[in-house]
This record gives sequence, C-alpha cells and structure tokens, in this order.
Amino acid sequence: MNLDRDNEDEERHYWESIEDEKREEEEREAQKRADAIETMEAWFFEQFEDPQVEMPRDSEEQTFLFPWGGPFEASDVLHGEFSHRFDEATIMAAVEHIERDGTVEWAPTSHGDYYEHPDPEPEPEADEVSVANRAELTERILDRLDQLEAAIASLPGQPGNIGHNAPPEEIGLPPYGEAETAEIRLAIVETRTELAAADPDPAELATLSRRFAGWGKALGTWLTKKGDLAVDEFIKNAMKVATWGGALTLFHALADDLIALAKQLLGGF
Repeated sequence: MNLDRDNEDEERHYWESIEDEKREEEEREAQKRADAIETMEAWFFEQFEDPQVEMPRDSEEQTFLFPWGGPFEASDVLHGEFSHRFDEATIMAAVEHIERDGTVEWAPTSHGDYYEHPDPEPEPEADEVSVANRAELTERILDRLDQLEAAIASLPGQPGNIGHNAPPEEIGLPPYGEAETAEIRLAIVETRTELAAADPDPAELATLSRRFAGWGKALGTWLTKKGDLAVDEFIKNAMKVATWGGALTLFHALADDLIALAKQLLGGF
C-alpha cells in the first residue's frame, strides 16, 4: 500500500517537474521575444521618426514630403536589418508594436544611417569670394546710382518764388535746390567713373560714401520736421512729384555699399 503511494507521489513529482520546466521554458522564450522586440524598437527609433517632427508638408495634397529619404516602412527596414537574428513572427510583433499609434510611414532621423545628406557645395577660394562680393557690390551701387539719378531729377527742390504755397516756418524748404542737386549729380558721375577704374581708390570711395550719407542726413532731418504737416499744399505737391522717402533710402544705401566696397578693396573683410 505504501509502495503504491510512493509510486504515485514519484509520478506526480515527475509530471510536476515536467510542467515546471515547460513553464520556465515558455517564460524564457517570452522574455527572449520581449527583449528582441525591445532591441528592434530601440534601433528603429534611433533611425526613424514620425514625419510630423521635421518633414515639410505639401499644402495642396496635405501629404508629407521626404527630401532626406523615405518614406520608410517598419516591416521593410526591420526585415532587412534583423532577419538573420529573429524569426518572422518576432519581427512582425515588433512592427505591430512600432505602428501601435497608427503611423505607418516614417522619416529618417538626421543622425541615422538612412538620412540622405545633401551634397555639400564646394567652398570657393578666398580670392573667389572676394571678387564675387566685389562684383556684387559694384553692380548694386551702379543700380542705385541710376535710381538716385532718376529720383533727383524729379524732386521738386526749392522754388524761387513760393508765394502762398510757402511751407510752415518750422519745416523750412526742401534741402535740395539747384546747387545741391548739381553737387549730387556730379558725385554720381564721379562714383561711376571710380567704379569703372581697374583699381578703384578705396579712399575716394570712402569720401563719396560720406558725401551721400551727409545728403541723406539732411533729407532725413527735413522729413522729420515735416512730420504730420504733409497736408500743407506745398508739401502735398512735392509728394506728388517724387517719394522723398525713397531718395532718403537710396542715399543711405549708397553710403553703406560704398564704404563696404572700400573695405573690400582694402582687405578689411
């Protein structure tokens, strides 16, 4: 009787140990699978991100653009990276976990291996930069000289007999009568001549810069005094002929560009 009971206990212990081993093996496999999914997910989010993070959007189609590669699908990249390490079911479990929020198209992260870096443009030589900047400045100055010449031609200046249209005393006359206009026209000619020289003189360009800045300052002072009194008939007529503010902008822009060009020629930057 005792022998039968001992046999039963032994058989029960045997099957219990089998069940324990089976359960432990299942737990090990589950943990191994969870670790594999975690490994794939961590790698994936090092390489890819939701396109909403950085990708531009086509406003008409309401779709994302992928200028740096993509879009990528989790299934494709995980199979390509991990098919030699993990089985199909584990990979697809990782894909399902990655796509749990509904995103199925992914953009490459800027620090990842899938990011298509734009080809860097070759850096120009220092001399090339200097020549290019000088040419750009010269062209801009010549264009502004043309604009200023046209503006000066249309400015009303200081009429000899103002009569009842005289501006209020606190405003005074516009700063450019015939004499001042002639000086400005001469400076425009001198500037063009200097720019046409094989080696423009930086000192002469700096002097011209100061002259244009001075004329701009005079005009700015007069416009400030004029202020809201532009309703005066004299001022209204003047404003119909030319935009004083445009001339002011040209004076200051020319002064800035001429001094910049002078520094270029001197190797100041």
